[in-house]
Amino acid sequence: MTVYLIGYSIRLGYEATVQAALPDVAVLSPVNNCRSSHDVLRHIEQWTQGAQAGDVIHLNCGLHDIRYNAGSHKPLTNLQTYQANLRHIFSRLRQAGAHIIWASSTPFLQSVHNVTKSSRRYLKDIQTYNQIAQDLAHEFGFAINDLYGLMFVQDLTALTVCDGLHFNEFGNEILGNAVAESIRKMIL
Repeated sequence: MTVYLIGYSIRLGYEATVQAALPDVAVLSPVNNCRSSHDVLRHIEQWTQGAQAGDVIHLNCGLHDIRYNAGSHKPLTNLQTYQANLRHIFSRLRQAGAHIIWASSTPFLQSVHNVTKSSRRYLKDIQTYNQIAQDLAHEFGFAINDLYGLMFVQDLTALTVCDGLHFNEFGNEILGNAVAESIRKMIL
């Protein structure tokens, strides 16, 4: 059995905790940040090559999709395109026959993040994009790992680094343990 971890830079932060929590499981993931739904759609077959029945694919994207680049008045990916990208991604993943877990995008400290970065992100957007993704995951019969809900009730000022978006070792440990637990539920 193999576990595939697909996700953006937040995944890079918690990945080591997942691997440590699942020592008897092969955990594979892209070396780099998987970034937006456009990137995931473009590379999903490569990143999950060999996935089959009994394997687990833990997937998420969204924080890059909601990013407003400097000078832009719209997010990188509009809601309709995000939904269409996820529908294509989910259709491809269903063909592998593996267990699929969709993970919601994590919350962030909007005021901190938008002061420290030239780009902008807004919590209202990630909440909307998370809901669209969750509805689609339900439609496809995929499990959902609510990382947004898990971290929303935490003190993010104590768990994030200076950009208000990425997590420190304590935040990554919470996330990694939650991801490992969602995977354990699939393999028992």
